[in-house]
Formats: sequence, C-alpha cells, structure tokens
Amino acid sequence: MGNTQTAYDVFTANNYPFTWLGIDYTQVKLIGNFSQFKDAGDVSPSSMKNRYFPAWNNLVLNERPKYNLQAAFRKENLQYDISEVTAKNATARLEEMEVYNNPNYTQEKIQEIINTYSFQGKEGVGILFVAEALNKSAEEAYYHVAVINMATKEILIYDRLRGEPGGIGLRNYWAGSIRQVIETIEAKRYKAWKAMYAKK
Repeated sequence: MGNTQTAYDVFTANNYPFTWLGIDYTQVKLIGNFSQFKDAGDVSPSSMKNRYFPAWNNLVLNERPKYNLQAAFRKENLQYDISEVTAKNATARLEEMEVYNNPNYTQEKIQEIINTYSFQGKEGVGILFVAEALNKSAEEAYYHVAVINMATKEILIYDRLRGEPGGIGLRNYWAGSIRQVIETIEAKRYKAWKAMYAKK
C-alpha cells in the first residue's frame, strides 16, 4: 500500500486501513468561565488536561454507536488507536491555554501539528480531530478535521467544523460538540468532500 493513498482513495478504496487517531487538544484554547458547571468546581487548565482531555477521547472510543465515526466516514472496519494522541495531550502547555479570542488556526498550522506525529507502526489513512477552541462565552467549539496519509503525513481531506455543546456537566457539555461535528460529517460534509476530493 505504501504511499499511494490519495483523497480519491478515501472515497473509493476499501482495501486500505483507516484508523481513528483521536482528538488532539495540544493547541486548544479555553474561552470563558468553565467553573459554571456544578460538577466541575474550580476548573483549571491542569484539570482540563489531566481529567477532561482523556475523558473526551475515551467517550468516543467507548461509546462508538453514539459517536458514530464509522457511519460518518462510511468505513465499517474503522480501526481505533488513540495512543499517540493521548501522549501528545499530556504535553499540552497550561500557561497558553486560557485566552479571550478564538485563534482561528489555518490548515498550515494543523499540518505543523501533524508533522510532530510519528504514526509509528501504522499504515493507511488516519483520521484526526484537532481541537481549536472551547468557547463557553459563545457556546461553541471548533475542530479541524484532518484525513491523513500516515506514510507521508500529508493532509488528504481538511475541514474546520463548528460544534454546539450540550449536556449535563462539563464532560458531557463539550462532548456534545464532538458528537455534533461527527453528525455534521455524516449528514452533510462527507457528501461535500466527495464532490470536492473524489476526482482522479
């Protein structure tokens, strides 16, 4: 299989491994008052990194019918491996996490983040969400969706999607934004990507 994966292959080939890599929170920005949640107490960047980054990734991993990536990406045999994302998230810089404005990352910024990954031992196509901002004031979150050729680290498909949070408690509230992004991909964006990218 080597380096042959292209954006076209994402929509037409079933003989390539497809792997969910998780949600990268290394560059996420927190905007607004997160301590408004009764279950959360005094929410600090440290608690977000140590408690909630793993919790959100584990939710997607453990509640697959609810966070239905297989349906969103039309890949019944999707593999899951969040080991590298988990290690990356543990290195997030706390002093740069709380800000007042959305950073509006570019695709080039997302590529820089992907370039730091090793993808060691993995083949085929990887699917990574890079969290940009959790904005409590605006009640929205932004995620960059990157479908990656793991052999070359090239982004094959890219999109920046908005998710509205919702749910009881801090964990479930922001998990709602992840679920909405996945549902948006399934209902709308996959078809749009196919029209845009599935060309020889």
